[in-house]
Amino acid sequence: MVRTIIYAIMMFITVFVGGSLIVRGFPVHSPVPGESNQLPILATSFGDNSAEKHRKLLVEAQLQDPENAKRNPLRADALQAATGFALSPCDQTMKANLVAAMQAYAAADREIRKCNPMFTNCDPAFDKATALYSTPNDLRVREALHQAFEKGGISAEDFPPELRMSVMTLANSQGSPVSACDPSRGRRSR
Repeated sequence: MVRTIIYAIMMFITVFVGGSLIVRGFPVHSPVPGESNQLPILATSFGDNSAEKHRKLLVEAQLQDPENAKRNPLRADALQAATGFALSPCDQTMKANLVAAMQAYAAADREIRKCNPMFTNCDPAFDKATALYSTPNDLRVREALHQAFEKGGISAEDFPPELRMSVMTLANSQGSPVSACDPSRGRRSR
């Protein structure tokens, strides 16, 4: 009985304090005496594209970087393999070439993005990887990879598990394991 009375008193006090705060509009006291209780003004404006400008600066920095030229063979191999597969999706050699070239191309992306968000801020690493793969040559490669993956017959399942996310990101497609050359494909659509 005593517990019930104590709980009832506690509930009454809680409701009274909460109600008085609601009536007052939840007053907030400023920590510094004499400082007004005005809300801070947001410094950005609608249509602010500072993030886009930052990304362009990162891309320009990557184009100036001497390490960027070392990636040209990877780009060329990936572009050639993607174009070859897009033209001949039924050729298993073309598929094997695309898988090998894509593994090498995606391995660099995975290495850059290797970051543990639990312990560090991964935004700089992700921004660098995005800029690294946003150069004009890389955009051509990524478009060719997308076209190849959209043909069918290749998917993320053709790559090692640790590279699948990078492969899908760079190709902007999950692909399809069903090949355009599959004879049963025509029968299913009927």
